Amino acid sequence: MDLSYARARAIKPALQYRYRTRAAVVVRAVRRWLPGRPVRLLEVGAADGRTLVEFSESFGRGEYVGIERDASLCHAHVPLPPDARIIHGDAAELPPCLADGSFSVVSMLALLEHLPDSQAALAEAYRVLEPGGLLVATCPNPWWDAVAGRLGLVDGDFHLRGIDERMLADQVRSGGFEIAEVGRFMWAPVAFLPYLRIPVSPCVGLAFDFVAGRLPGLRRLCVNAYVVGRKPSVLSF
Repeated sequence: MDLSYARARAIKPALQYRYRTRAAVVVRAVRRWLPGRPVRLLEVGAADGRTLVEFSESFGRGEYVGIERDASLCHAHVPLPPDARIIHGDAAELPPCLADGSFSVVSMLALLEHLPDSQAALAEAYRVLEPGGLLVATCPNPWWDAVAGRLGLVDGDFHLRGIDERMLADQVRSGGFEIAEVGRFMWAPVAFLPYLRIPVSPCVGLAFDFVAGRLPGLRRLCVNAYVVGRKPSVLSF
């Protein structure tokens, strides 16, 4: 991702809906699995920082750090709240300033399908999470991703591989995490509305997802998947 992607996220309702909905998935997971705890969150693949702003607005005062590989995005990010910052770095080898066990939450939103070594990135996420901390990872459904590409809805996206929810869960589990939750979101009939410039709140979209994700016939129309993994509280040796 580069500056052109950041500019598109500033003006295109569909891209805004996508990043805001992914952020809402993280917020919902944290409130379910880590209620009442201070949030120290690392977003790997922070792009222009818009998702960090969403997290800060949702959780309030905390610590929000973004890692972004593209240096131009690091220097041209949106205005961030005082408790948020973006660091130039690689998902597979996080900067040394990020100490072991220093975060309660790590998010990887639509990221792993872009990486040549996704397991190395997951190992780094495991390292910087405190015991009991959460990893929230999402991916686009490969079939829907191919359809969207043919329709020109995701022009410019670059995925090294297709990852579905089962593969995502397997990768997270292989990284040493316990699987807390697996699901689908962004139900296509609702997620398409922003392309028509019809505004949709992520909260409204997730309400539809909650129903659609539990009904086999509707579940197939969800275009994204998520996995919530938890670093074991007591580590075995």
